[in-house]
Amino acid sequence: MLRNCLILVFLFGIIGRLFAQQDPIFTQYMHIPVLINPAYAGSRGDVSLVALNRQQWIGIDGAPKTMAISLNSPLIDKVGVGLSLLYDEIGPVKQTRIYTDYSYHINLTAKIKLAFGLKGGMDVYYMNLRNLVGAQNETNFSFNGEQKMRFFNFGVGSYLYSDRFYAGFSIPRMLQNSLSENTNTLHYINKEDRHLFLTAGTVIDIAENIKFKPSTEIRLVNGSPISAELSAAVLLHEKIWLGAMYRHHDSLGALIRFNLTDLLSIGYSYDLSTSQLRLYNQGTHEVFISYDLILNTRKILSPRYF
Repeated sequence: MLRNCLILVFLFGIIGRLFAQQDPIFTQYMHIPVLINPAYAGSRGDVSLVALNRQQWIGIDGAPKTMAISLNSPLIDKVGVGLSLLYDEIGPVKQTRIYTDYSYHINLTAKIKLAFGLKGGMDVYYMNLRNLVGAQNETNFSFNGEQKMRFFNFGVGSYLYSDRFYAGFSIPRMLQNSLSENTNTLHYINKEDRHLFLTAGTVIDIAENIKFKPSTEIRLVNGSPISAELSAAVLLHEKIWLGAMYRHHDSLGALIRFNLTDLLSIGYSYDLSTSQLRLYNQGTHEVFISYDLILNTRKILSPRYF
């Protein structure tokens, strides 16, 4: 019994730390930016569909598993819309989000645009602690170990971009909804934390058929260290991206992307932990696929790097 109690206390400590940083981390964030920034919606000039799957910390029971799908498109002149669905699972905690996006784009110059965006939707949390080892005989878990909550939320963002660079600022969820109930005596989570994202990237010509694309994402959230990562990729003949990633005090990664056609792309990345967690997992896998549907009535950027 003592051993089981110690294991559960340790588990709640991990869950508490994970919930301090509730928005999932993606190595290939640059391919699905509308998840965190509604101002991105419609900026590509076509209908863009992206699906991504992330299996984190392979070898650890209850490690994070994340799936995301996003769809965004121009609607009318200067207006873009989007829809995103995200499913995230960490141990006994499952989270589903469905959000819509609205953006308005302003021409600052002939090549540079500035967009502002709004995001609105619902978060659904489901927690089942009864399936944990050692929890079946605990009275608290029998009465309070299962919970389902729904919350509405909204977010804001801005996005400065051209065909060669971008910079974004966003807060995907502004409201800090409480995740505790008066009848819950466990208090293993408290509230939805407000996350602030800063992103930037550019494309530089190195040679006739070689381009270099550095990008960065910085995440700030109360109760968690600053999460900063830097990615860099080389584009060969407009067909293959080869790159690497470094996440501060967390992991190293490699990524590859194939532009199968002008409209269809697939990609893969592998992360290796650099923290003490590296002793207990075999890395993180992430795959994505994207497809663009060209709107014949609109002029789009070709090729499109963001």
